[in-house]
Amino acid sequence: MFSVSLARGLVTAGRSTLSLVAAVAGVAALVLLGGTSGVDAADAASVASTQHVLVKPVDSAGNPADGYTVRKIDDFKNTKVDCYGYAKGVGHDVVSCYPTALYLHSCFPSRHHTVLCLRDARSTSLVRAKYSEIKRQGTAHGRPVVDLDLAAKKGVQTCSIRFGGAWGQLPTHPNWVGFYSCERGSVYGPPDGNGIDESGDPWTVKLWKSGTDHTVQTKDVAVAYTIAHA
Repeated sequence: MFSVSLARGLVTAGRSTLSLVAAVAGVAALVLLGGTSGVDAADAASVASTQHVLVKPVDSAGNPADGYTVRKIDDFKNTKVDCYGYAKGVGHDVVSCYPTALYLHSCFPSRHHTVLCLRDARSTSLVRAKYSEIKRQGTAHGRPVVDLDLAAKKGVQTCSIRFGGAWGQLPTHPNWVGFYSCERGSVYGPPDGNGIDESGDPWTVKLWKSGTDHTVQTKDVAVAYTIAHA
């Protein structure tokens, strides 16, 4: 269980830190609130400002941080993944591993030629996978947001970052691509972006309810989660 203290927008929880930071570069998990015309009453909510949470599930030695556990997955026993990341810069400590079907978007090198991966920024459960190699090149310019939570008047709608896969075409914006999969829709945006409008506070996203022709909703981002070493 986390012991959390608040101080000027910063939340920490021991070495398994959840840090609420006043500003964060990139994207990890977001809690979204907001609405536009045509939005269901249960989805109509807003937030004054976006909070930024930095999740630290693995220490610099490659061990689970306090409060985190490693879950064994039988499918990983005879599987080796290939991992890629940046050589330097903010966020270079996190690598992504493939194939995408395993959903290992945020991983850290660990012992015995393995990586520890956090699939959901809200969870304290890590998975371990063997890797063939880790390739690093280029400079990271920020940490990607990996999940979104869309807060509504009734409950919370969670969203997870897109990591491979085929997505439907948005009828009103055929050139847009999907960035996050949510419980009641998907976050879409121009292909040269990250799906989040960071120009103001709060951040906002465009949510499309799959199967509808024209219902694109603007949602406020209540909380944005990123992942880093403890």
